Amino acid sequence: MLGSQSAGKSSVLESIVGLDFLPRGDGVVTRRPLELRLNHIDENLKPYAVFPEEVAGKKFTNFNEVRDTIIRLTDEKCGNSKNILDLPIVLQVYSHTCPDLTLIDLPGITRIAIGA
Repeated sequence: MLGSQSAGKSSVLESIVGLDFLPRGDGVVTRRPLELRLNHIDENLKPYAVFPEEVAGKKFTNFNEVRDTIIRLTDEKCGNSKNILDLPIVLQVYSHTCPDLTLIDLPGITRIAIGA
């Protein structure tokens, strides 16, 4: 998904997934692409998520912890400033509230003033 900074791209993605798990804040929050691999599961199963490439072997059922992990993985590669990196975070979400679909949340477009 592509759009201006703080335009609500992440909120739209959360609406599609049906879960609240993406970082929020002012300014540039998404500083690495987030590849969301959505998998629809039976509604009798509890939703969960995995980071197959960066947090091997851990199954997250607490989506606040998913948010914290996205922030940590971003800060580890981008630092604590406003750096943006093209290395994606892959997140697989399994839930009865989402369709089988892959989406990518991209950092927002920013404008830099250039003197005339």
